[in-house]
Amino acid sequence: MSARDRRRVLIGIAVAVVVLMIAGGAAAWYSRNDTICSDGKPPLRQHPGIALGQIEYLCQNGELVTK
Repeated sequence: MSARDRRRVLIGIAVAVVVLMIAGGAAAWYSRNDTICSDGKPPLRQHPGIALGQIEYLCQNGELVTK
């Protein structure tokens, strides 16, 4: 592998990292107003649910939401 090929690979990796960072930022920006609770307010508490990897949230209106 020549120095020119190595440089192309490194530039390609750097471009891919920058594109993925921008895409992640855009996804976070567009989902910033998504709420778990139906009343649009943040949950009061959370604790692990019954199933592995699930979390149970207690909303301010008394609703229990599992995600």
